[in-house]
Amino acid sequence: MSLKTWGVWAPVLGAVIATGMFCSGCGDYFRPVANPEPPTIGGNPLRSAHAVVLSSNGSSPGTAVIIDIPGDTEVGLFSGETFGIGRNPVFATSIAGRDYVLNRDDNNVASFTTPVAGTPLSLSVVTLPSGATPVFAAVAQSKVFVAESGLGLVADISSNAPPIPVGANPVALVAPPSPNDTQLYSLNQGDNTVSIILPSTDQNITPTNPLQLPAGAKPVWAAASTDGTRIFVVNQGTSSVSVIDTVNNVLIPPGASCPQDTFCVGSGPNYIFYDPTLNRFYITSPADGSLTIINNNVDTATCVNSGATCVQKVFLNGAPCNGQHPVSVTALADGSRAYVADDVTNSLCVLDTTSNTFTKNIPVGLAPVFVVSDPDSRRVLTANSGSGAVSIIETDTDAPVPGNNGPLIIPTDGTPTFIAVTD
Repeated sequence: MSLKTWGVWAPVLGAVIATGMFCSGCGDYFRPVANPEPPTIGGNPLRSAHAVVLSSNGSSPGTAVIIDIPGDTEVGLFSGETFGIGRNPVFATSIAGRDYVLNRDDNNVASFTTPVAGTPLSLSVVTLPSGATPVFAAVAQSKVFVAESGLGLVADISSNAPPIPVGANPVALVAPPSPNDTQLYSLNQGDNTVSIILPSTDQNITPTNPLQLPAGAKPVWAAASTDGTRIFVVNQGTSSVSVIDTVNNVLIPPGASCPQDTFCVGSGPNYIFYDPTLNRFYITSPADGSLTIINNNVDTATCVNSGATCVQKVFLNGAPCNGQHPVSVTALADGSRAYVADDVTNSLCVLDTTSNTFTKNIPVGLAPVFVVSDPDSRRVLTANSGSGAVSIIETDTDAPVPGNNGPLIIPTDGTPTFIAVTD
């Protein structure tokens, strides 16, 4: 299974990462810790997909809410104190029927099997070294890799292999989709580099010569194309996107439209989402209220040298959106629309992907920090940090799913920080 996101969250990511250092005690490896099985979970069985919603709760353990997307049912609410969801959960991913949650302040990774009515959960915790500060995870070669921002390491928690030294303060990981996931890329914010890892051997193949991003880049997120030939890296500090040619493992140089990097985008970009149906990338830029659309159907070098005619920037201000601060974006699998979350106007702005124009504004909960869509293009969900709940939108009407007394809102028992869809 793969994470459907998409993944910023830059306000959240920026709050949970700090400049990292290389490990001074790399022999201090993580170790598995088993938890008791909790009671049987109620709710409807999951069908095609489910959402994992993470919420923090100050110094107390955070929560993970599991939502059956087709049924819109809160399937499971897990307390870190009881079920292994630790303090300040910040990221989730999944593989082989198991969800993994990174608990930043407890330096561990909690995992559990997909909840199904009538079936007990199987929960476990992998403990990372003190000061690890896990912030991001990615799946490659059927392994789960975790970025330890505090130690400058990437850990393969699927084995007992030693952690992999990378650059300073790794904040994000990206691997092309299987079967092209032969390389894993670590974005190191502390030294503006990208380290390249071979997942098959848990080896950093660029220990002394990582890819060097522009000075002051401050990378925050990345996404890979389906064919695995391109990695797009979002640089918040330089308001640009660096593109990695994964065949030769080199950065594609600047062109006519952006002298300092592969592509220039809106100010202070924080998140990128790849739409495999249309083969395009969407980048949100909260600082200037824009969404940049990059058409990956045009060869990158051709695009760069042609004045970036394959790059379009659209703004959320003005009717019908009246947006101010876009923080996350998702696109439907059918290629028809994209949805941009704005945490100031508490809304989703709907983009018609044929005309690349905004067509509608949909109110959601307070301060949506992340938006995702299901693989059937039926539902869009937002994690709303200001109202401590999840909003669900029906895509056939672009209206909230109705509840008993208005829109269906699922509480999260905390402050939502992240949401992911797994299927």
